[in-house]
Amino acid sequence: MKRKSVLMEKVHDVVKEIFLITLKFPQIYQFSIGEQLRRSTLSIPLNITEGNARESEKEKKQFLNFAYSSLKEAKYLLYFSKDIDLISEEVYQDIFKKIDEIGRLIYGLIKTLRGKI
Repeated sequence: MKRKSVLMEKVHDVVKEIFLITLKFPQIYQFSIGEQLRRSTLSIPLNITEGNARESEKEKKQFLNFAYSSLKEAKYLLYFSKDIDLISEEVYQDIFKKIDEIGRLIYGLIKTLRGKI
């Protein structure tokens, strides 16, 4: 099996962390904010993986853009979760920092593909 990329390792770790955190949300938020946050976060590695399976650079870039958009959605949902006290400031800062780094890596890949299309 091919070794995971640094990006995918970082994404995988954050997805696991967010899944565990959101499963502790109060029941009233489980199927609204919690489920949406899990879905948007899980979309990041799924879109990266699907893009890597594509032949054309244009398609690869398209799926990286989808991953980046999901990341932006997750960032807002994390902010909202902090704002209504579902997560602490410390948890928010820790995850936000990790997601921000992932965003820079994805954006760097998108910029790299721009020159190839």
